[in-house]
Amino acid sequence: MSSVLQTEDENKKQKRPFLTQFFSPIFLKAFSINFFGEFGDKSQLATIGLAADENPFGVVLGGVVAQLVCTTAAVIGGKSLASQISERIVALSGGMLFIIFGIQSFLTSVDA
Repeated sequence: MSSVLQTEDENKKQKRPFLTQFFSPIFLKAFSINFFGEFGDKSQLATIGLAADENPFGVVLGGVVAQLVCTTAAVIGGKSLASQISERIVALSGGMLFIIFGIQSFLTSVDA
């Protein structure tokens, strides 16, 4: 029975146009999270500075490879972490760390 369902799923995927398969909901979600999360970030501002002084092709290539490595590490780490603990614990831990770092940043004086 499961092989019949797999065959039906494969047929549905083959019937969909290429762009519909490529721009799937998970692709759009991952793109949006990364794009809006990095937009205006310190790394983007540093990249603007690099591009002003250096070879733009090298800057683009370096940025793309760096993002590829970071994203790959996050996906592999997330998959292995998901098999060991629940998503709720990860979300709560991340929220707690965010609050702790926010309080620490608020209480730490800025030396000019």
